[in-house]
Amino acid sequence: MSTFIILIGVFVYAIANINEDISGVIPAFQIGMFIGFQIILLLYIAKYKKALKTQDDLKKLYIEEYDERTKLINYKISGGGFLFSIGGVATATIIAGFFNQIVFVTLLAILTFMILVIQSLKVYYKNKF
Repeated sequence: MSTFIILIGVFVYAIANINEDISGVIPAFQIGMFIGFQIILLLYIAKYKKALKTQDDLKKLYIEEYDERTKLINYKISGGGFLFSIGGVATATIIAGFFNQIVFVTLLAILTFMILVIQSLKVYYKNKF
């Protein structure tokens, strides 16, 4: 928990000391988000393509997708609404980058906090259940 507090402190300190123009960071964030999204899609495509080759891999994927423990952990973490909110904030962050730097940095801070919360809950519930 102390690591989490230290990371938040470092992030707030870094954001508070931004006095120069960060217009070069915004396109890098936007491109990084889109490239990351494409990499995730390619990984899922490769995973499903591999699973479709053999019956055993398909069965493992089915068990992984419908595992009751994983479903319980995901339900405890968010119930689906929190993940939808993260997607909305991420989209708003990308769009805000085209218009206003202050709004972009604010939404980026909110997005970072939301992701840290959901990852912390995921670790907590995986250890609990």
